[in-house]
Amino acid sequence: MVQTLRKPVFFMLAILIVLALGAFSFTYTVPFNERAVVTFFGSADEADVKADAGLEFKWPYPFQSVTSYDTRMQLVEAVGTQQQTADDKQLVIEAYAVWRVRNPLVFYRKFSNSGPNASDHYAEAESTVRSSLNSAISETSRFRMDELFSPKPGASKLGELESSILSVVQRDAGDPDADDGLGIEIVDVGINRIRLSESNSQDVIERMKADRQRLAQETISAGEAAAQSIRSQAERDAQRITSFAELQASKLKAAGDREAGQYIASMQESPELATLLEELQFIRDAYSKQITLVVSGAPGFRMLQPGYLDKLLNSDQNSENTSGDGR
Repeated sequence: MVQTLRKPVFFMLAILIVLALGAFSFTYTVPFNERAVVTFFGSADEADVKADAGLEFKWPYPFQSVTSYDTRMQLVEAVGTQQQTADDKQLVIEAYAVWRVRNPLVFYRKFSNSGPNASDHYAEAESTVRSSLNSAISETSRFRMDELFSPKPGASKLGELESSILSVVQRDAGDPDADDGLGIEIVDVGINRIRLSESNSQDVIERMKADRQRLAQETISAGEAAAQSIRSQAERDAQRITSFAELQASKLKAAGDREAGQYIASMQESPELATLLEELQFIRDAYSKQITLVVSGAPGFRMLQPGYLDKLLNSDQNSENTSGDGR
């Protein structure tokens, strides 16, 4: 009984395996993001390119084989290569290219010799694009350093350099639909990094140092000019003040001379008064200091003799009395 049940099971399994192998051999699936090239003994034409997603039928290998290509964007990066600018400056430029399979049939014909699998074809295409990109970066020699790196907004020509590189890579790739093309479309090219070589770095440092020294010298010169202007203004102000002071002094001296002339004239008319004033001034000067005087009997010292002031006072009183009697 058990053996009787096993025979149908094995039979069903065998049928399923055969159907699976048949489905694998006679059908294939095209994803929405891929295009398939169906070859008959290694050759294909336009009708053999399947662009619609879904399940398709084919003859089993070796009659027909299917190669599917992803048509989404692919990225290729170029290693940094040293380039020379128009003014003989050395730059290390790293760039990238964005590409995709545009014509699967042309792409298959161009790169199928690199291997049986689609990954082999992609690897060969990436190598071709990278080589073209490395060669196109030499467009840097058309630009000067100050054109690529300008401090003015919008003045940099890096965009023009990228456009030139893109044109060269697109020219190398050719028409995607032409038989002599690569079957790929170069979508974009860009520069993702620029480095200065060691010699240029030293030149930049020296130039920055020279700029800083120039700015420092300009600041020092401006300070010295301002200081000189301040000194000149101060000298002019001092000269003006001095002239004004001298003028005032001369006026005061003239006024003093006029007043002194009046006193001198009065003293010449009354010599005794002049002598008295001199003696009083002498006493004032003597008593302003704590000194011991040894007084002689000379006329100049009579006011220091005992009783002189009393005599002087009595003389003044007598004069007043006399004047009173006269009235």
